[in-house]
Amino acid sequence: MGKRIGFDLGATKMLCCILDEKGNILHRLKRKSVASQKAQEVYSAIVQCIEECLEEASISLAEIEGIGMGAPGVVNFHKGIVLEAPNLGFKDYPLRKQLEKTFSLPAVVDNDVNLATYAEVRKGVAKGMKHVIGLFPGTGLGSGIVLNGDLYRGSFGGAGEVGHTILELEGRLCGCGGYGHLEALVSRSAIAKDVVALAASGKAPTVLDKAGTDYRKIKSGLLKKAVDAGEKEVEKAVLRSAWFLGIGMANLVHILNPEGFVLGGGLVEKFGSYYVEAAEASMRKHALPSLVKSVRVQISAFLEDAVAVGAALLLAEELKGKEHG
Repeated sequence: MGKRIGFDLGATKMLCCILDEKGNILHRLKRKSVASQKAQEVYSAIVQCIEECLEEASISLAEIEGIGMGAPGVVNFHKGIVLEAPNLGFKDYPLRKQLEKTFSLPAVVDNDVNLATYAEVRKGVAKGMKHVIGLFPGTGLGSGIVLNGDLYRGSFGGAGEVGHTILELEGRLCGCGGYGHLEALVSRSAIAKDVVALAASGKAPTVLDKAGTDYRKIKSGLLKKAVDAGEKEVEKAVLRSAWFLGIGMANLVHILNPEGFVLGGGLVEKFGSYYVEAAEASMRKHALPSLVKSVRVQISAFLEDAVAVGAALLLAEELKGKEHG
């Protein structure tokens, strides 16, 4: 069995991992995503990142049996097309075909949080569960759904856009252009927009010192520093995010009756159980007791590596299926 590449293409970072046949990471390379809205420039950066990762690891392309890639936004898994990823300039972009052409290797492309959730069900904290929902609050709010042990993608791959469910009619503006979406209440971007006002009014001095009043510079790590420094209004903004995430989780409990949730993403990576426990408390407050009492809420085992690991695992399943198909 050969080695595989798992790639996490994010709005702010790219992570390339080389994994062995058991799914263990042999080498990883993290780079900032290219600041471009042009799909071809983003794709060129992906290729460069993969080539650099192989070079650093002293592994030749001949040793690689395929590439698994997670992309944000709406992905048609069956065709390997990124239908919509506005932050990357992708619109109906044939990412799988491009990868296969560039590297002469089989490839799979799926939504990033689908893959992160898949990793947790196959090898992580949700192993053994058959009905699991992954929620990953970061720049946006990604989500993945596993039902009966398999990823649920809907009719063509667009299922699981939980971040765009509507919680407040005519509420806050979401990055997609809609209003009142869960993502617009939960995401790190949403918190950052609140914290900018706090910084300007002197209630978030740590943020003001490091990022000024540019919400794009306010990352999860800076929010954590501000909370650790005792800035109570920043803490309230973070807990507000967790509270609304819990309401979203309660809605999902009512609709899908899952065994558990896996939480990851930048906010969970930085705040850990502090954030997750607040979200879980909100979920239990808002959901029917008979449905929620047995639901488990866990932190992602793979955290930042979850998407890349899931991409490599899904690639292995696809290759195995073709061998036996």
